[in-house]
Amino acid sequence: MTLAKCLSVLGAIVRSAELEHGEVEPPRVELCPRLRSTYSPRLSWADPDGLAGAHRGGMPEWARVWDPGPPAAALGLSLAPNSKRPDRYGLQGLPPKGRKQVWRALALLEEMRQLLSFWTVSLPTAALIELNERDTWPLFQDRVRKELARKLREAGLPDLVVGVVELQPRRSRATGIPCPHLHVVFQGRKSRGSRWALSPADLDGVILAALTTAGAAVPAGIDGEAFLRSAGNVQQVKKSVQAYLSKYMTKGGNDTAPHVGGSAENLLPRQWWFWTRALRHWVLEHVFPMAFPFLCWVHANRQELQELGLIRLRVLDLPDPRAPLTYEVNWLSTDHLAEVIGAWQDDEWDAEWHRNYRLFLWQH
Repeated sequence: MTLAKCLSVLGAIVRSAELEHGEVEPPRVELCPRLRSTYSPRLSWADPDGLAGAHRGGMPEWARVWDPGPPAAALGLSLAPNSKRPDRYGLQGLPPKGRKQVWRALALLEEMRQLLSFWTVSLPTAALIELNERDTWPLFQDRVRKELARKLREAGLPDLVVGVVELQPRRSRATGIPCPHLHVVFQGRKSRGSRWALSPADLDGVILAALTTAGAAVPAGIDGEAFLRSAGNVQQVKKSVQAYLSKYMTKGGNDTAPHVGGSAENLLPRQWWFWTRALRHWVLEHVFPMAFPFLCWVHANRQELQELGLIRLRVLDLPDPRAPLTYEVNWLSTDHLAEVIGAWQDDEWDAEWHRNYRLFLWQH
């Protein structure tokens, strides 16, 4: 079974059940294509004192003291406001939420890698300078996404597109301005034996359309075809699609600090990643809320589950010292997760049997 089909089956089992422990729903913990789930006992359980006796093993982490406040601030995920600067998205590079969504998309696309294309868009410096002067990099980036999706639909393909923006480190240092370029993954053909739907010339046309929208024409005196050929490069995804993009989603490729407040700050993207509506819908179809009793059971039995090699669990190192203890569970694979779910259901069945047996003895 594919990852998507396995998630659909397992997600149906662990999706949120009716609340059994109070009226206030605890924060959502999810099973998604990343096969990672993040939770904090302090935040994920609405009434820890009331639940401590309801599940075997106890939750000593609940005793950790932290400064209450807005959930995002408590988790150390928000930045202090700066009154000296206007609101402006993107100055911190690719946000954690965006990175998570990109990984989810790549996890689903991984199993169709033989149909995928990997496209890099690197504009010449002259074009970047013009985009900076006009402050139209966002228009260029958005038109690339829309135009690529349109061409894919016209070719009879689903417009499954995800992309990230990277600042080219060496080039940015050499030119003294941020040099963003795009790394885009999309389904490029219908089947393994079919032809690629879009040629390099078609993709060059996408770049030209985006430049036109952004008001940045091909510089005078330069061969337009050569200009566009140098701006785009497309290749087949032959190995892990996640490996193709992983190195572009690290801090090294998003070093914005030297350029914040500079004359070329307009080239720092507002959005460091993008996807099409079709891909977003496909991903969200495979994100399932996790049943609260299952999460409680996993947390209570985490040591045994790790020793059996069924999960890997780590404590996240959050920047805010006031943040509550927060865990990330790596479910390893859908097969491992199925074993964990099976163990949980067996344990729940055994507990129910013992309760009924004690009731039977009492009646007797």
